[in-house]
Amino acid sequence: MQEKTLEVLEYGKILDKLAGYARSSLVKEQIHDLRPSTDTYYIKRELEHAASMEKVIRKNGNIDLFGLYDLSDIVNYIRKNGILDPADLIKVLDLLRVSSYLTDYGENIEDPLIKDIFDRISTNDFLKNEIDRSIINEEEIADNASQTLRNIRRQKQRKENDIRIKLNSYISSSKYEDALQDKVVSVRDGRFVVPVKTNKRSVIGGIVHDKSSSGNTLFIEPAAIVELNNQLRDLEIKEEEEIRKILDRLSRLAQAFDVELLENQKLIARIDFLQAKAKFALENEMSLPIISDEKILDIKEARHPLLSGKVVPIDVRIGGSYTTLIITGPNTGGKTVSLKTVGLISAMAQTGLFIPADEGSRVSVFDDIFVDIGDTQSIEMSLSTFSASLTNIVEILKKATDKSLVLLDEIGSGTDPVEGAALAISILNSLTKKEVMTFTTTHYSELKYYAVETPGVMNASVEFDVDTLSPTYKLEIGTPGKSNAFEISKRLGLPVEILKDAKDLIGEDNRNINKILEEIEEDKKEIESKNKEIDDYKKEIARIRNELKEKSKSLSRKEEDIIREAEDKANKILDKANKRSQDMLKEAKRSRNANTSDIDRSLNKIRTNYKEGRIERQGENLSLKQSKNAPKTLKVGDMVLIAGLNEEAQVIEAPDHKGNIKVQMGILKMDSNIKNVTKIKADNQTEKNITKVYNTKKAMHISPTLDLRGQRYDEAMRNLDKYLDDAMLAGLSKAKIIHGKGTGALIKGVGEILEGDRRISDFRFGDDKEGGYGVTIVTFG
Repeated sequence: MQEKTLEVLEYGKILDKLAGYARSSLVKEQIHDLRPSTDTYYIKRELEHAASMEKVIRKNGNIDLFGLYDLSDIVNYIRKNGILDPADLIKVLDLLRVSSYLTDYGENIEDPLIKDIFDRISTNDFLKNEIDRSIINEEEIADNASQTLRNIRRQKQRKENDIRIKLNSYISSSKYEDALQDKVVSVRDGRFVVPVKTNKRSVIGGIVHDKSSSGNTLFIEPAAIVELNNQLRDLEIKEEEEIRKILDRLSRLAQAFDVELLENQKLIARIDFLQAKAKFALENEMSLPIISDEKILDIKEARHPLLSGKVVPIDVRIGGSYTTLIITGPNTGGKTVSLKTVGLISAMAQTGLFIPADEGSRVSVFDDIFVDIGDTQSIEMSLSTFSASLTNIVEILKKATDKSLVLLDEIGSGTDPVEGAALAISILNSLTKKEVMTFTTTHYSELKYYAVETPGVMNASVEFDVDTLSPTYKLEIGTPGKSNAFEISKRLGLPVEILKDAKDLIGEDNRNINKILEEIEEDKKEIESKNKEIDDYKKEIARIRNELKEKSKSLSRKEEDIIREAEDKANKILDKANKRSQDMLKEAKRSRNANTSDIDRSLNKIRTNYKEGRIERQGENLSLKQSKNAPKTLKVGDMVLIAGLNEEAQVIEAPDHKGNIKVQMGILKMDSNIKNVTKIKADNQTEKNITKVYNTKKAMHISPTLDLRGQRYDEAMRNLDKYLDDAMLAGLSKAKIIHGKGTGALIKGVGEILEGDRRISDFRFGDDKEGGYGVTIVTFG
């Protein structure tokens, strides 16, 4: 998109405002580099992410980002085995700290788009803790960075104390009182010295390290402490070497985490960017635009985002039956602001930002936005306002396509009105034929009439209140603006006779045009009134219909609840009576004189009556859908797949004349319809029967006990595996494996095989009656 257009629309000020919500300088720079995109997929994706972040912030609160730096140079340096200084390691530490914080914050995020970003952040607590305990600030390494460093610094401290004690003996001695310039100990070039008068140099022998500016004082290292200073210097060198080792170690730890550092930086910057967009939208009452694949612009309650105070919102719609909108009205009425609002909102939407308009506003993706707005007079080029404007328009006519947006302010102005109006109509004709979406403002009445009679062109106006003699700034689509010059002049006190003469001077054509425009405006108002009345009727009808539906549902639910409650009570009574009867008969059966055959028959009769009397709810709350491959016919025994439930069932009652069937899923029976099922291939029943017979016969020859005693280990394990297969096929539920106690090898082997065998649901050692630890009892699954 052209930089000139963005400059005229003040797009840069929007980026400045957005950048104010970013926490890091890294993201602020990224924001200032933003430009509107023409990639529809990218725009929709950015808006979707921004909307998701807005929801996250609303629910979980603001994300407290801090310490985000560009670590690209640092990572490149450590990849070359460079050693980082404390300041750079603190930057790494800040990134690690915010990474840990964001990982914790992300645990409460439910939105999958935003959660994915947080989940990809890596943490390294070891590296974080090592830097944290080792680095105090940008210039200081902690004593605890290593044991060696702590020892060296302790030695240094003791050595410095020894030196000061020795030097204090010079300062406090009366022998040297006259030779010393001052009784202080100072440091020059890392060596401890005392200030000695120049003419007393021979009194304190030693090495001169410095001289005062006046030349009256020499800073001398006494010979007696030269060796102590040398030892101190050795310790300082060791300290520097140890610090270098510490920094090298920390740099190598960071180097091992280099990929994650750069990825974290990118992810955290993304979070900061999305949060900036979300907070910008929340605090300025913006909404998510709908990116339309159609060529249409429908912005509701749009506000110019850079205007302060009370801003009158406008509704703008263009596309479909017209691609050119001509806005008329008085000066300072808001025509130019309307143009800029449309252009700026389009640019914001194509940048993936929320827009200052109501929800449901739709925008198109334009390949470019062309503008000719404001006073474009160029002194340097010796061009008048008209010439400069026309130069712009010539370029626009060359470059604009049917996917472009063109904004023209006061088209054709700055020259003879008749010629200017004719040129304006010709220019708009060209753009309309190319189906370029065009907004233009004008004062020419000829353009109002042109819009009325030309397909693809629509009038619009900014309102003016003649009572208060001030604009309302509202944009009215479909209504041309009136000049109101005579009405305003009359209210301002212009003599009646002058107004009459002025009206007489207007040509008949102009009077007819104004009359037509007034009639159009009156018709429009009447139509709008009727449409509102119709909408109100529709809303009332919809409300009554919904109320009736709810009442009907409520009655149905109450009826179902009453029936359900009665059924539950009946079942409880039946359950209680059944249990009591069976308990009594079982107790009677324990009697010595009881006729057990009669009692068993009574028990069976009670169970039968109980099953017949109990109320079962079949197919309760099951949601059935219509099948795409419904069969034409079905018979009892056919297997079907029930649409909506995705469950297999068997037909137990053939379809009636309405196609209603009864099916069984396991123990559940339910009613359905042939339209709700898909026929599937049934299992081979003959094969099932053969298997059943085989298992029954095999069960007759399979013992529930396997004795492994006396067998070699390998032989016993093979026999055990084969026995488990046979037992399963035979349908045994339990088996006893006798392995004896012996050395424990067989016990261990049996346990290992049974432990990993899916055929076994449980196994245990036998109790005292079953054989104790010499036996394992197996339960098959």
